[in-house]
Amino acid sequence: MKTPRIRHKLASHTGSANVAVFDTTGDYVFSGGQDKRIVLSNAGSGQPVQSYEGHGWAVQGIAVSADGGQMASCGGDRLVFVWDIGTAQISRKLVGHQQRVDCVAVNASGSVVASGSFDKTVCIWDLRAAPRTPLQVLRESRDGVSSLAMTDSEIISGSIDGCVRTYDMRMGRMLEDSLGSPVVAASIADRAGRLLVVGCMDSTVQLLDRRGGNGSGSTVVATFTGHRCAEYRIRCDASDAVVASGSEDGFVYVWSAVCGGGDGDSGGGRQHASRLAGHAGIVNGVMLHPQSGTGSANDGVMVSAGSDGNVIVWE
Repeated sequence: MKTPRIRHKLASHTGSANVAVFDTTGDYVFSGGQDKRIVLSNAGSGQPVQSYEGHGWAVQGIAVSADGGQMASCGGDRLVFVWDIGTAQISRKLVGHQQRVDCVAVNASGSVVASGSFDKTVCIWDLRAAPRTPLQVLRESRDGVSSLAMTDSEIISGSIDGCVRTYDMRMGRMLEDSLGSPVVAASIADRAGRLLVVGCMDSTVQLLDRRGGNGSGSTVVATFTGHRCAEYRIRCDASDAVVASGSEDGFVYVWSAVCGGGDGDSGGGRQHASRLAGHAGIVNGVMLHPQSGTGSANDGVMVSAGSDGNVIVWE
């Protein structure tokens, strides 16, 4: 595993950059911050392309549709916005949460949006129906919902109550994995969709095999440590080759991981950690390039967002 270096440092925000994500091509980066703005930048050149303004409070979460035409965002104003990326106009304002909305996800077709809130709920919105109210509200969480991911048939939520919940929307069932510490990030870790990467406030990042070992949930196959996540919602990510996380100590951490290994060796991650300097403050989260882990030239490419207002593209 090569150690990534800084390709571009983007001074995108006044105040903290709370979140940064790639579009599905990896050519563009969307970032949201305390300044209530979303900034679109070219990941290759580092140049800003567009600014999206409309939120009344800090932007906490961003998700981009697979076709690159729509973006969903959420924030402290309790709203979810759906944007037309090309025109930078808000096409929908989704109202339903009672407290800050921390995370948002979009399905592959861009027809369904899910949002998670500090009010302990996940709202599901069908954009084909001009929604005035959520299509469905999931209320199983006992604390704030911190992260969301979607597949064609599932919604995966992480909660401060220490659980990851996987909702099979086709079968109408829910599986709950208890991690024993507040969950601040949860997403699919590999292309096969077998593994989840979960970040917790006990300063661990864990890989969970969704096939489980007891017929009712997932099995932890690897645990990675070294970074710090004890007070803030720090986002992590993983591919078939690496695991990466932000950290409260100001560094980006990258561990080598063979996602298909499943040997349960929690020490393996620690032995191969790289600590990357570039931010002057808390690193709120990272996202790997969509082609990471494929053996392509983008294997070392990722983006990070920091409390210093900077967004860094690494390669």
